[in-house]
Amino acid sequence: MKVDDKLLKRSLNAAIDFSIIKKEGFKDKIRKFDETIDFIINLKDINLSDPKQRLDKELILPNEVITEDKPNICVIASDEILLEAKKIGLDTLDPDGLAALDREEKKDKKKFVKKYNFFVVQDKNMRDVARFLARFLGPAGKMPKPFPSGYGIISSIDDLNAAVERYKKIVRIIVKKNPVLQVKIGKKSMEMDKILENMKTIVDYVADQMPHKYNNFRSMFIKTTMGRPIKIDNEYLETLGVK
Repeated sequence: MKVDDKLLKRSLNAAIDFSIIKKEGFKDKIRKFDETIDFIINLKDINLSDPKQRLDKELILPNEVITEDKPNICVIASDEILLEAKKIGLDTLDPDGLAALDREEKKDKKKFVKKYNFFVVQDKNMRDVARFLARFLGPAGKMPKPFPSGYGIISSIDDLNAAVERYKKIVRIIVKKNPVLQVKIGKKSMEMDKILENMKTIVDYVADQMPHKYNNFRSMFIKTTMGRPIKIDNEYLETLGVK
């Protein structure tokens, strides 16, 4: 059964409302930072030992999921692409830096991979990235992939600029070891309609990949960084007094 758009909207509004600290006799307290909004889908009746039922996809959403000027990416490149990446203020790693990283301890490589959400690699440097970092990027789901599976392998400055804009809207959809997906869909400061549109896009995409579509959804939740998880369920919302 398809997920009701009105239910998604009610649940999103409830998550925003319950992110505000309320105490009788005191003024409502809104946290001083722009909270991230996370969307969680618990799946059922899928066999993750079957590669065809796993998910590993960079999905472009209709709206940006970050409010910063630049996405949290590292560009591994050389020559003109490297210079352009530095010019626009992105973190970079050149071939010499990549070779030096390979000589570091295992824990340092893990720390480097963990620092970034995405990696963008010039095509001619991809072989060394695979040789030096694949064992760390792979398990983290951050191995750059070419189009159409991903947008992390580039060959020109135009590709770089396009990737930067895309990664403001890209989320990683990964379901491999456990039947659960947790993904960022926006910031609390965003327009609610844009967050809702992002959420609906993820719901429809995941359902489309499942063997039994929406019937493979066990439960869904939405929460802000510091707020309580809100179950996307009519009966649950009624217990909270959400109309």
